[in-house]
Amino acid sequence: MYLKNLLQAVASNNEMPLEVEDMANELIRAGCQDRIIFHPANQDPSELQGVFCQYTTRPGVYASPEFVTLIVYSSRLPIEWQRLVCCKELIHVCDSSVEQTNTEEEVQALLDKILGPLSTEDFGVADIMAAKDKFAIYQALAILFPLSAREEARDRIKRGFNDIDDVVAWTCLPKRMVEFVLSDEWPGIREEFVVGWSI
Repeated sequence: MYLKNLLQAVASNNEMPLEVEDMANELIRAGCQDRIIFHPANQDPSELQGVFCQYTTRPGVYASPEFVTLIVYSSRLPIEWQRLVCCKELIHVCDSSVEQTNTEEEVQALLDKILGPLSTEDFGVADIMAAKDKFAIYQALAILFPLSAREEARDRIKRGFNDIDDVVAWTCLPKRMVEFVLSDEWPGIREEFVVGWSI
């Protein structure tokens, strides 16, 4: 449901690049979280690209509890990838409880599924979590590069005003991801795997 809110919030936006912090504020306004914190970490991207955790805290002795999401990302990634990773992790704020890990064992099982080969022999909750984690990258692309901006970019390329590198700079997204969104296949993929999963 909250993912649908994000998709609607950016649906007609052509002012690029869209800010991930604005998407976080949209989720806070929707009542999904009380606070969302983005924290850069000086980590090797091969060890950590992005991760999120949620917790409840009390800012004062008599204060009401706050539900907080902390998104940690590697500051060593290029800015285009930092934005995509942060938005991907932000998507997980919208996940149901069954799609989230709560124990060290669940985290390890999820990592094994994400990093390991696909298997038809071993099914379980970790498979659902891993599938959702992989789909989150497509959902993040749909948010950071809305269809209206995609159509404008395709039109400008077709008329010779811009090339792919201009669109990469405009959207501040990784080149291969921009090429993917500009492809003829993207609207169908977006409808099936992004819009379809957000209902």
